[in-house]
Amino acid sequence: MTDVYLPDLYQKYGDICEFRLGGYRRILLTNTDYFDDLLSPSKNLALFTKNEYTSALDMIGNFGRGMFLNNNYETWKINKSFLLQSISTPDFNKEAIKNTNELFKELDVYWNLLRKSQPSNDDWLEIDFLPWVNRFMTDNTSIIATGEQGCSMKSYYNTFNSDKSKHETSFFDDPELYDSDKFAKSILDYKKGLMFFYFNHPLLIRYVSFFKDKANSFLKSRDYIMKTLNNMIERRKFDFANTPQKLKSKHDLLTLLITPNNDAKSKVTESLTDEDIRALLLDVFLAGSDTTSNTLCCMIYYICRNPHVKQKLFDEIDSVFPNYSSDTLFITVDYLKKLKYCEAIIKETSRMVPALPVLKRVASAECEVAGYKWPAKTIFQINSASIHMNEKYWTNPTAFNPERFYLQNDSDEFNDDLSKFEKENKNPIHDKDKYSLIIFGGGIRICPGKKLAMLNMLTFMTLLFKNYDVELIDMEAPLKTHTGFITICLELKIKIKPRKSL
Repeated sequence: MTDVYLPDLYQKYGDICEFRLGGYRRILLTNTDYFDDLLSPSKNLALFTKNEYTSALDMIGNFGRGMFLNNNYETWKINKSFLLQSISTPDFNKEAIKNTNELFKELDVYWNLLRKSQPSNDDWLEIDFLPWVNRFMTDNTSIIATGEQGCSMKSYYNTFNSDKSKHETSFFDDPELYDSDKFAKSILDYKKGLMFFYFNHPLLIRYVSFFKDKANSFLKSRDYIMKTLNNMIERRKFDFANTPQKLKSKHDLLTLLITPNNDAKSKVTESLTDEDIRALLLDVFLAGSDTTSNTLCCMIYYICRNPHVKQKLFDEIDSVFPNYSSDTLFITVDYLKKLKYCEAIIKETSRMVPALPVLKRVASAECEVAGYKWPAKTIFQINSASIHMNEKYWTNPTAFNPERFYLQNDSDEFNDDLSKFEKENKNPIHDKDKYSLIIFGGGIRICPGKKLAMLNMLTFMTLLFKNYDVELIDMEAPLKTHTGFITICLELKIKIKPRKSL
């Protein structure tokens, strides 16, 4: 609905218009001049609420806990404090990058096995990149959030090896495999369940067989998720009580959330309950894989469609890592800081295909936005996808041009050496248009994991393009996406070849 309906409303009615959906009055805003009241850093608590409440959401649980589904400012503030204290430490970020390095080595093993199992001697391996990167990010999120290795990639590799007797390397006999894969699938069901309970009336869910059966299926997944997370919390608290020294070297979110609760020296005086910890872990699982994996899919599509961008990407990566092979390459924070063009590619991809095409704020009291007074319960929808493609804010907005971000902070001396193409397409973001790029939300509800997401995406793209040449199988095929709450890529058929064989 979002990818078609809202742009049409903007084209027909302009920067501000009203429509109704789900029984609520909604105001669509497509002008950055209106956003100060909604996205400015000031704590306008009348516009703190991010999601409208429906009684059906109580049935799936977690509403009012954690951060994503929490409309209570006081408890949200405590949860945010704990979360930021945990994920903002240098050790946490170093560990996250280390995990991405190690998981890519695992992914590299699977791809090489598949390439070698091909009947021909062709070095190119054709794959649908989407399921691989989805499972990579699922495993990455698992170890970042809980410190426990996921097995989603391993499970997906097994689908290519139904007859394991034909393969020297087999991953079928792993006792952790089923539970890990089941948990990942339950997370996907839970996301679908949120939309189901969000849009359907409780009476339908309780008394109409079709809706009731669907609800029970989603609730079964919810119960499995909660049981799994509860078991993880109990095991980690047991470890803390009995072998606290063992946890000093662990920097996953679960360990860090539990440690302050048991550490008298912690600067955070409030206490998190097990339910609060579980809700924060669930938030990370819900937000930690889909947005990054879909952004990476879109990014690869645009890189492959723009050879000059791909060559410049190769040049930057090779200049930062000139003497590293796939066996010795290991990314660190210091290396990532040098990858300015890679970072620009991620930002330009997020402008072209924002993971969150529409942001919402719900008025909990009468408020003033865009020069008008609005009653409580008014829902404001920020049409960021249309803003990202608006010529008012962006030069030649339909062109994929990472230079607009790569050059914005460079000196005039450097800019004198730019090509004509680069000068004409340079588009710095000025203060007056500070809301013309909305990647991770804004205001006090901005995504707390934005730095972590950028680190993970930068690390993955560096490892991928240092080790592989990548091409689209069909250069003329359009990018296949669908937009609901977030924009997702439906498939991305590519072929890859080790660069060392070029």
